[in-house]
Amino acid sequence: MSPPGEEGRSQGSVKTEPEDDPLITLKVLDQEGRRAFHTMRMSDKLQGVMDAYYKKAAGDVTYGTGTFMFDGSVRLRGCNTPAELDLNDGDEIEFFPVMIGGGGWVGA
Repeated sequence: MSPPGEEGRSQGSVKTEPEDDPLITLKVLDQEGRRAFHTMRMSDKLQGVMDAYYKKAAGDVTYGTGTFMFDGSVRLRGCNTPAELDLNDGDEIEFFPVMIGGGGWVGA
């Protein structure tokens, strides 16, 4: 017999209930019109969304060569979770490639 309050628990692991950690689908959109959709739990790392985008854009975008932004001002990192950043189902993430240059022009 299990101790009181222990019914339904597997020993040695804590199981997260689906209602506590719902699935959401995030969309990544870039300036070329490419889209990648990724379904994940609120507690999963955002690296999965980033990897899904790079896989979809393989050949056109080199892995690790851009910035993922949410709401135009929040830079996403792979170690963040949707819950930490208050992302919701259907939210759109924007991908911006790294831009090299931008220095001033020196005239003769």
